[in-house]
Amino acid sequence: MTKNCSVEPAALYKILLHSLKHTAGVNGVLLGTVSVGTATGAGPATAVRVVDAVPVGHGFVTLTPVLEMALSQIEGYVHEQAGSTCPLGLRIVGYYQCNERLGDSELGGGRRVADRIEAAFPDSVAVVLDSTVMDTALQAAVAQQQQDQAGKQQVEEEPVLALFVKDGMRGWVRASASDGKTRLHCPTQGVAAQLAQYAAEGRHRALVDFEQHLDDINANWLNTGLLEGPA
Repeated sequence: MTKNCSVEPAALYKILLHSLKHTAGVNGVLLGTVSVGTATGAGPATAVRVVDAVPVGHGFVTLTPVLEMALSQIEGYVHEQAGSTCPLGLRIVGYYQCNERLGDSELGGGRRVADRIEAAFPDSVAVVLDSTVMDTALQAAVAQQQQDQAGKQQVEEEPVLALFVKDGMRGWVRASASDGKTRLHCPTQGVAAQLAQYAAEGRHRALVDFEQHLDDINANWLNTGLLEGPA
């Protein structure tokens, strides 16, 4: 079976802003759609489309009562909104994680969380922020802003997320473009510059995760309008 995962900008920037807000590790839930088609000569092909990300917590990347409560609330939200303000068929499609240590892009302790989500929502994926790639891109974006860019070409940036998929025999494995079976489609060009702009506007401070919502029930864990209009 082949699997394609596409991450839309809104979901990507919420993940990145969540990571930027906290020095500790953070995690959350991915929302989107899953469709199954036919891959010529390779059996069924699954397409996972990530359209939104729900920040859950900071300081932990394992199963906790907070995460279980968040999953219940998110699932209820999806059921309530299906066919109205949310796209028809929207569901939980995966898990995201940003590790505390720079250079750590492994799923690690988050495997149990990813297992919990995949068991309830088959074909779910997991993505982990590659902080080394993100840090390099941010430094390049800052340097670029300090230079006169007239006549200079934009440098193609690498994806800042690493994709993990569930294998029946091996568990969660990191997807590789060379295997021909898994592909990650994620915005690349200009991501670091846009993130730097959002940070300058303070949008990372405005982001609310579910753990914060438990301390203040008026805090909007859906982060409606976070990326729209003035910060």
